[in-house]
Amino acid sequence: MSPVRAFTFMTVIAFLYISAVGQTARERFWLAGRYDGNRVLVYFQGVKFKHTIPPNARRLPDAVVDGFFDQVELPADYIAHFQKGPDAEHFAMGDQYDLLMGDGRAVPVTVSALLGSESDEDVGNDSSIGAIATVNNRNDLLSSRGYYLLRRHQNVPDDIAKPGSDQVFASLVDEPVRSDIQNRMASLLTGRMKTMADADQRREAERVPPALAVQPFRVADGSLRYYVRAQWKSLGKKDDSSYLLAAWMTSQPALHILAVETTTANYGFESDLPKLLNVVDLGRGRTAIIVSSKGIDSRSLDLMEYRDGLSLRHMPSLDSVGCGE
Repeated sequence: MSPVRAFTFMTVIAFLYISAVGQTARERFWLAGRYDGNRVLVYFQGVKFKHTIPPNARRLPDAVVDGFFDQVELPADYIAHFQKGPDAEHFAMGDQYDLLMGDGRAVPVTVSALLGSESDEDVGNDSSIGAIATVNNRNDLLSSRGYYLLRRHQNVPDDIAKPGSDQVFASLVDEPVRSDIQNRMASLLTGRMKTMADADQRREAERVPPALAVQPFRVADGSLRYYVRAQWKSLGKKDDSSYLLAAWMTSQPALHILAVETTTANYGFESDLPKLLNVVDLGRGRTAIIVSSKGIDSRSLDLMEYRDGLSLRHMPSLDSVGCGE
């Protein structure tokens, strides 16, 4: 073989090797929820069943957490029809994945059932194929938050900190927020409300101070953030709100608003604003959040990469479970 041909041949081999490594190393993350005492539920892929689910498919019990749908157990050969294309996840019985809990732990889980969830495809919704996975240690889900991040199993240690170590990691913080800090939050949100509300809303909201629901959390570098939901109640109307607003905040260099979230529905405080369900460390300095949202005719669970200064609408989406009517 001539030197030129040898060089060309080796270049092609190197290119194919790099391409293959890049494909196998590509990260994938999925949103998972607690199914029962020692199992979790995950939807790997949106599909169109086109009313072909076997009529004798066994209906599975609902998950213990909200946000997932009715599902049936499906055989592997039926699932395989939908595991095509470059983005398909080729999951199978016995496969191992890692469950990122939100407290620094990566817990191994094993696929123990294959499933499908059929949505109303006629109005544009996707159905889903997925799995139930069993944790290897049944105590791992105790005292967990119910919503997690699933990734392909990694045999090598990653850079996510381990509980009890001196390292820091992204997580929700189960500590009360001082009253003076909450007072400053209320003042900041009231100021923002005045710039966003119309005249009637502003006039009504200014009659009462906002009620706050504050969730502190840490991003991957260990610094503190807050997700704050505010409700200005209507005087004389027990369950009515004159205005609702949520904000992402930081205390550095001084407490200030990074981004805001507005109402997504008209069902009341607990449903109108997005709810923060968990915060998970992705490794390599990245932070993921899991949120639930309800619209007028939709609902969703969303796994997103948190970014300072961005609202949920603009944060990078990693996975989503939802439907519209």
